[in-house]
Amino acid sequence: MPSPIYRVIVEYGYRKKGSPRHYKYKIIDTFVLTNNIEAIKKDETLLNRMTREVGSKNKELEFTFKNIYVEGQYGETVY
Repeated sequence: MPSPIYRVIVEYGYRKKGSPRHYKYKIIDTFVLTNNIEAIKKDETLLNRMTREVGSKNKELEFTFKNIYVEGQYGETVY
C-alpha cells in the first residue's frame, strides 16, 4: 500500500556535540513520509540529510529545530 509523501521546509541549528558555542542555522527543503512534527524530528533520513548538507566530517553533531513547515502532500510512494 503506498504511503503519502509530504514536502517540508525545516529551519534547524547545528553545533558539535558538547560545544558551548551557539548554534548555526540553516534551512533545508526536502520530502518526508509523514506530516507528524515529532516523527519528522526523529526521522533518521532527514537527520542524515542535514548532516550531509552541513558538510562536516564530524558526525557528532547536535541539532535543534527552530521551525518545521509541512507544505502539503506531494504524492504517494510506489512501494
